[in-house]
Amino acid sequence: MKLTRRTLIYMTGGVLLTAGVVACNHGMHFGSAEERGEWMVQKVSKELELNETQQARLVEVKDEFLEARRTMRSDREQTRADVLAMLQQPTLDRDKANAIVSLHMTTISSRSPVIIDAIGNFYDSLENGQRAELREFIEHKMDHHHGRRHWY
Repeated sequence: MKLTRRTLIYMTGGVLLTAGVVACNHGMHFGSAEERGEWMVQKVSKELELNETQQARLVEVKDEFLEARRTMRSDREQTRADVLAMLQQPTLDRDKANAIVSLHMTTISSRSPVIIDAIGNFYDSLENGQRAELREFIEHKMDHHHGRRHWY
């Protein structure tokens, strides 16, 4: 009987702990990149009170970022395998390392004008008050993250 009571207490504690973790994570918006992007569109639309045209431009920004992400991640496994293979060698193959970096830089260079255009179209569609609110938000986030060390 004692074992059953102990098991019941542990199970109840586990359920409460799990519920607490879920409650704390609510609003953290983890999930797929598409889900996080959609959440961000909804949040920005609500905060800035965007009209339909502005929302459409914001969706274009989200779509461009997601496409860039897909492009960058498409060869991720091959890049990982190449890097790990290089690290197995007694000396680093600098030419191969530079080729990997150059490939990623080319992808970034080719995608950045499209992303910048989408951001510019969205920003240009905002009214003065909305721009000011967006600037304040970005400034606050930049100040909040300034000086932090991020370990990726």
